[in-house]
Amino acid sequence: MKKALKVILVILGVLILICLASVWISYNWLTVSDFTVTSGKISEPFRMVLISDLHDHSFGDGNEKLVEKIREQSPDLIIVDGDMINGDSENDDTAVELVRSLADIAPVYYSLGNHEYDYMEAGHDELQSDLEEAGAVVLNYQSVDIEVKGNPIRLGGLYEYGFETGMQSEEDNERVDSYLESYTNTDRYLVMCAHRPESFYPWDYADVWGIDLVLSGHLHGGQVIIPGLGGLYNSLDGFFAEYDYGQYKLGRSDMIITRGLGSNPKLLPRFNNPPEIAVVDVKPE
Repeated sequence: MKKALKVILVILGVLILICLASVWISYNWLTVSDFTVTSGKISEPFRMVLISDLHDHSFGDGNEKLVEKIREQSPDLIIVDGDMINGDSENDDTAVELVRSLADIAPVYYSLGNHEYDYMEAGHDELQSDLEEAGAVVLNYQSVDIEVKGNPIRLGGLYEYGFETGMQSEEDNERVDSYLESYTNTDRYLVMCAHRPESFYPWDYADVWGIDLVLSGHLHGGQVIIPGLGGLYNSLDGFFAEYDYGQYKLGRSDMIITRGLGSNPKLLPRFNNPPEIAVVDVKPE
């Protein structure tokens, strides 16, 4: 009995160490995931880096490890897709310092997540101007037309749902419709930075609006990834939902959901879920 108890204790100890190691890796071991999308609107390949959900975490002093890993990918532009700080952060230094460093690598486009909204509602009205002064173009109900490797691109940014819903006010629904009608009124390649993927995946709404590519985060890869089953929980669809992380087809549209870089400390810890830098190569069809 004593030997059996010792074996059980050893096994439990090993399992605890494995779990602790997995949690540490899920916050500190930077990984790079490669995605490819194609379009008849594209004549020359170009590369984007997509990051999201840092939640005030630091990969080295001033996020130097994160910056260097992104630099190694040689992006043509960088998409920062929200929740880089927490709603209750004391300041926006983490996001601003990161943007300042990334702007030395490639043009930076920043769309807002729910934590940026919460941070601003807490009285920090300076966030957008701070990000812009650091070198980012902030996409919040805004669009920008750019040329990348000779390709005409329109980037947009939207946090709210891209379809009418009782989950937001009628005023917000009208504002969304007005913005999307203006945003999609072009023959440019349309990239929508939408922190919440559920803004566009229900009923293939990205396709309904004619958006070519949606870039999202927010779901943290389901927070806990179970081998063979995927992300544990999607805040909209529940446990082991279809949408957690990776690349999806929404009719004719593409969607990429990054697992993100961190997590709000108030949530269940990330597990079996290393922080992700998403590299998106856009190529001719």
